[in-house]
Amino acid sequence: MKTIIFFFLSIFIVACGSNVQRSQTGLEHEQKVVVIAESLIGSSITVAAINNHTIVANDLTPYATGIAGAADAADENRQILVIKLDKGSHRISIKSPSGTLIYNKEIYLADGQVRTIRL
Repeated sequence: MKTIIFFFLSIFIVACGSNVQRSQTGLEHEQKVVVIAESLIGSSITVAAINNHTIVANDLTPYATGIAGAADAADENRQILVIKLDKGSHRISIKSPSGTLIYNKEIYLADGQVRTIRL
């Protein structure tokens, strides 16, 4: 009986004197604006630090299927531009290649929010 008590007491003393380990995990909250249109290449966009940037093919994001492989046929053949922004208010202006203003609006992005603009 003494050996059992001694065994549990020694484990208890060792456990109390050991190093405390802490780890923290979490999700990174990114705010994004997703612009979806028939044709974005050649258009120019102004938002946050991006000033009158002409959209090229490298700026676009390839179409990806949604949850569980569900595809949205309406967006499958469209061009998609994803812009990461800080949270807060932002004015977004998009001009066509001819210079016509096709979108101009002030939006607010909360923590982790994704706004979709369909043109």
